[in-house]
Amino acid sequence: MKLRLIILALLVAIVSAACQPPPELRNPEFLTDDSLLTGEPCEAPCWRGIVPGETSWRDARIIVEDDPQLVEPTVNETEDGGQVLVFQDDDGPQCCQVYTQDGETVTQILTLLAPNITLGEVIERYGEPEYMSGADVTSDQTLVLIIFPDVPLGLYAFGSGVETGELTPESEIIGAIYLDPADMDELLNTDLYYWEGYGPLAEMLDGEFDIVGETVDGEGDSGDVIEEIDIPADDDGSTADESADAEATPESTETEDAASSEG
Repeated sequence: MKLRLIILALLVAIVSAACQPPPELRNPEFLTDDSLLTGEPCEAPCWRGIVPGETSWRDARIIVEDDPQLVEPTVNETEDGGQVLVFQDDDGPQCCQVYTQDGETVTQILTLLAPNITLGEVIERYGEPEYMSGADVTSDQTLVLIIFPDVPLGLYAFGSGVETGELTPESEIIGAIYLDPADMDELLNTDLYYWEGYGPLAEMLDGEFDIVGETVDGEGDSGDVIEEIDIPADDDGSTADESADAEATPESTETEDAASSEG
């Protein structure tokens, strides 16, 4: 899925940027960019002259390649047949991606940001967000997705763990995802909470979603944005194995019954 692809890329970039596990979500070497507050050179959902859903893939590549701050641009093919342009801020780690599904028009832009912007500053400029979601990446690091559907824009705020952390006006913004309208609609069709202001993460991210995404063939919601953000080392695969065993059991029983009948 397009949306999952670029959301998961956020974790890949964080992990690759870290010298050793666990990854540090707050990294001053990520992109230095205050355009969310200044509106220069353009207002979100435009980023440096690139607008998802409008800017051609060719023009986006030229813009990135001509920007002296953005270095080592590299185009990679994606598993879903799209293309992604990855790059970094000067001597920093890989921080950013521009994605196209069809090779013709930009679909999404992802930026990992140095923690120089606060949630309070963003809300002062764009108004209150409508939705949010989030999950721990480590016990003391939470990635919180704040959603502004009308922009359309998603911002990643840092939290110090769901159990004890909280969101305040001083919470740092550590990433942004610019979406075309279709992908914003897709994002809004996932499991989300309503934004109800600042407060403890344990109360905000309590597992009781206000919006439950549609299912695909009965296998869960169609774009589990935050639940896909996991550290590979923490995933022992047991859940997938248990699920596979559970699915295999009925088939095995039916086969044994059939064999017994034939006998």
